Amino acid sequence: MERYSRITRMAITALGCLILGCGIGLCDHAGLGTDPFTVLLVGMQVQLGGTVGTLNLIVCLIMLVIAWLTDRKLISLISFLAVVCSSAGIDLMGMVFPGRSVALLPSILFLGAGELLYSFGTAVAIVPEAGMDAYNAFLTSVSQLLHCSYKAARWGVEAVFLIGGFLLGGIVGAGTVVSLILTAPLVEWIANHLRQWLISR
Repeated sequence: MERYSRITRMAITALGCLILGCGIGLCDHAGLGTDPFTVLLVGMQVQLGGTVGTLNLIVCLIMLVIAWLTDRKLISLISFLAVVCSSAGIDLMGMVFPGRSVALLPSILFLGAGELLYSFGTAVAIVPEAGMDAYNAFLTSVSQLLHCSYKAARWGVEAVFLIGGFLLGGIVGAGTVVSLILTAPLVEWIANHLRQWLISR
C-alpha cells in the first residue's frame, strides 16, 4: 500500500469501517447474538435507550481517551474517522431493517450476511495500515497497562464485555459463537487476498 497516498489509505479505511458497521447492524438485526462488544452495546441500549450506533460512538470515544492517556502514539485522525464511519454503518442498517428479525430462517440469513460484511469491512479497514481504530487502540493500551500480551488483553476485555452485556440484557447466542470462531480467520483470509490483488494491480 506504500504507493497509495495517506489520504487514499485513510479513505479506504473509512469505507471499510462503514462496511463493517453495516455488518454489525445486520448481525444485531438477526437477533441471534453478536460479537462481545456489540453484546455490551445492545445491553446498554436495553438499559439506556438510544441506538446501537450512538452508543458505539460514545463508548469508542471513551476508549480513545483511555488509549490517548496511555500512549498518544496509538491515536491518529483515522481513529476518530473509524468511530464515526462504523457508528454510521450500524445505524444505517438499523434504519433499513428496524427492530430484530423474529423468524428463524431470515435471522440465519441476516446473521450470515452480517458476519461476511463485518469480516470484509474489517479486512478493508486494516489492509491500508492507515492507523488504529478505537477498539484496537484500547486493547493495545490495556495490554500496556497490565503488562500482558495483546491476545491476553483481548480475551480478558471481550470476556468482560460479554458478561457485562449479558447481565445488562444483551443477546448472547449462536451469533456470538459464530463471531468468536469465524471472524478472525475470515478477516485474515480476506485481507491476504486483498493484499495480493492490490500488489498485482
